Amino acid sequence: MKHPLGASLVAAVTVMIVASFLVHPFGAVRAHAPVEPLLTSAVVDGETLRILERSCQNCHSQNTDWPWYSYLAPVSWLIENDVHQARSHMNLSGWGQYSLNEKQELLAELAAAVRSRQMPPPRYTLMHRGAKLSEPELQQIYQWARGERRRLKSLATEGGASAGKEASQ
Repeated sequence: MKHPLGASLVAAVTVMIVASFLVHPFGAVRAHAPVEPLLTSAVVDGETLRILERSCQNCHSQNTDWPWYSYLAPVSWLIENDVHQARSHMNLSGWGQYSLNEKQELLAELAAAVRSRQMPPPRYTLMHRGAKLSEPELQQIYQWARGERRRLKSLATEGGASAGKEASQ
């Protein structure tokens, strides 16, 4: 009686392992897209960029480092879903593809999420302690996001003013 139960358990584990490599319910999240540098077209200092690379790029860019456990179902499905959701909300590798207005909105959301300590999420920093942001790092990202948003607003204003001048001539 014990032998059939053991065989069933081995079969179930085998199916789970195979499924973890074959089934991706959130699409081709792991697809190897051309990797763009983070925040192309943004003005960002090296220190802030290093913080964003350490704490944000794993979920919010194409530069995801997939740990070994991210290949085992059902954990792989949870991680792929998190990365899919994060990238669909804001992809730092595709920054140059966002419109000026989208960038401003994303920067406002980024500043708010960092200031309220929603990002990076505690469940992520629990497993990735190096991604946890110190108080000075939180302030640095917050100040950068606000400054970059102001810079983009001034570009939008200049663009709108020059378009208005051209229309009146």
